[in-house]
Amino acid sequence: MHPSRDIIGSKGKELLGKKIALGICGSVAAFKAPELARLLMRHGAEVRAVMTKSATEIISPNLMEWATGNEVIIELTGKIEHVETALWADVILVAPATANTIGKISQGIDDTTVTSLVSVALGLKKPVILVPAMHASMYEHPAVKENLAKIKKMGMVVVEPIVEEEKAKFPPIERIFWHVLCVLTKKDMDGLKVLVTAGPTVEPIDPIKFITNPSSGKMGIAFAKIAAARGAEVTLIYGPGTEPIPEDINVVQVRTTKEMKDAFDRALEEHPDIVVAAAAPLDFEVESPFERKLRHDQPVLLKLKPAPRILDDVKRKVPEAFVVGFKAEYFVSDEELENSGKRKLEEGGLDLVVANDVARPGAGFRADRNEVIIISKNMKSKMSASKEEIAWTVLNIALEELRKRKS
Repeated sequence: MHPSRDIIGSKGKELLGKKIALGICGSVAAFKAPELARLLMRHGAEVRAVMTKSATEIISPNLMEWATGNEVIIELTGKIEHVETALWADVILVAPATANTIGKISQGIDDTTVTSLVSVALGLKKPVILVPAMHASMYEHPAVKENLAKIKKMGMVVVEPIVEEEKAKFPPIERIFWHVLCVLTKKDMDGLKVLVTAGPTVEPIDPIKFITNPSSGKMGIAFAKIAAARGAEVTLIYGPGTEPIPEDINVVQVRTTKEMKDAFDRALEEHPDIVVAAAAPLDFEVESPFERKLRHDQPVLLKLKPAPRILDDVKRKVPEAFVVGFKAEYFVSDEELENSGKRKLEEGGLDLVVANDVARPGAGFRADRNEVIIISKNMKSKMSASKEEIAWTVLNIALEELRKRKS
């Protein structure tokens, strides 16, 4: 086995078992292809690269073979590589897609490795995703716009570029991963409404300074993204975290705990099927914030008061919903963490609690992974995994429980 394949599944298992044919065209954005391929692999996918002749003049096929651990297709031979690869792949991802390739695909012209691959894939009813990247003047050309519209009408997905500095730039690779995930994920949550809270809250001391915590929002956004990819209608209430806001999800941005509580209560009126309270709202707020900026030499004694509790009365308001709460502790034993989670489960009348110790190395706030104990009335499970895997597992539990209730 090629050593580069060791990274498969290292960050998550969302794409485990999925096969992606990565078509690379002759845009300068081709230099992003190795990074994109390896991100997809880290989430479980197997990737094969298919390069046009122009692409090989920008990056070496040897680099893509290193990146993917698979032989790179740079020409079509008697092995009919375009047919074999299209049959093998679950999705064709053309990234970057040039104006030339977009035009040929829209007209069914097959004179390169990538356009031939796409033609076979379309005939096989395989999904195709294109990521345009070119100079902005080319992107705004009426014919290119017309070709992209035709491509979308044919059922292909177009990940829009970022237009700035007179360039239609390659979007962040995380955004491309998100579109691949949405295309390949089974829509087993179609028709369900999911409400998620994520990120920290802040409470002002004066017009400039505030108190907060280190929550990034990664855990809650993982829930929102995966629920949406699985077909759910998602509402995300997001405090000022550092994780990018996901596309195609209804996001309500808040700052204070009261704002989060008010937004949460309004969202409950839509009767969500699943509620995931993954945010880290502050337990206290400043009783009387100062109206003017405090000077550094001005002694201050802050009086705090309890902040609103986000999950208060949630089961009374939406008794039919499956409600997931989170319990964060600091430097405790597994037994103490489990007991703390059980108390939150019972006191809040929740369906499930995810408890974690944020003091543990490589887990908790801002980390990509977490070490948690998942607790319900009927089960307890310890899990050390990526936040995406944890979200996937918890949503599986919620979905199974909802099915039982309806049967």
